[in-house]
Amino acid sequence: MELGISSLGFIIELGQFNKYKNVLDLLFDSTEACLNAAELSNIKVVELVIDPPIILSGERKNEFIELLKPYKIKKQIHGPFIDINLCSHNDIILNASIKSYIEMAKICNEINAKMMTIHPGLANFMISSVREYNKIQLKKAINQLLNFTSGYNLMICLENMPKKANIMLDTADIEEILSIINRNDLYMTYDTSHFYTNNGNVDLLWKKFHKKIKNIHLVDNFTKDSDTHPPLGTGKINFNRIFEIIKSYTYKGPLIIEISSFKYLQKSINFINNYL
Repeated sequence: MELGISSLGFIIELGQFNKYKNVLDLLFDSTEACLNAAELSNIKVVELVIDPPIILSGERKNEFIELLKPYKIKKQIHGPFIDINLCSHNDIILNASIKSYIEMAKICNEINAKMMTIHPGLANFMISSVREYNKIQLKKAINQLLNFTSGYNLMICLENMPKKANIMLDTADIEEILSIINRNDLYMTYDTSHFYTNNGNVDLLWKKFHKKIKNIHLVDNFTKDSDTHPPLGTGKINFNRIFEIIKSYTYKGPLIIEISSFKYLQKSINFINNYL
């Protein structure tokens, strides 16, 4: 297992308490701050959240790529997810979402990132029967993305979602969706908090999908109604049981600490080191 950190908390913290002329500067500064923090803490992996994804079409894309090059830390990418919907019943939104992930995959290829986590999006919240069509749309989107990246050395990991997303929820729902998509080259990112909001059975999830899970987001939570990303060890997630399970399957992939504020990074690192 490789302990890593996400840039999510740096984006949130810097975005809330610093004034930026534009969101591009926020993305640059939060990315650099995350990389520097990882070096100081002797962290082996960083998962860079590229949201807002303004660099995908901006003039400073190459500058962003150059920013990453001096850092020898292993880099993986969390693709954009705000305003992205790979299961949208609106084909205009669907196609734009696919394009965003394809452009992000190109950057992964340029920076030698071997893994990209993606979100399925949000299924229909009003009419449950429409969610069957959402699953068909997701299959179409995933196929296009995986077909494009087939020549890349890039692992695409679909993340399980909190209950309000109405897709990729508990083990049964995840099993149905992965069966519908039916791709051997699609893998999973397991988010501990998202699964908790769905009353998920962690033992069953790992029994069924331990070969598919290639990335883990370590996220704590106080409630099943939201996903606030507090410091690890302060919520209700049973990390003791989670680590018993993942060790029983000899999981060797990344363990990404995903918190909402970098102020609690060292506290969260210390908490997780107790299990390693």
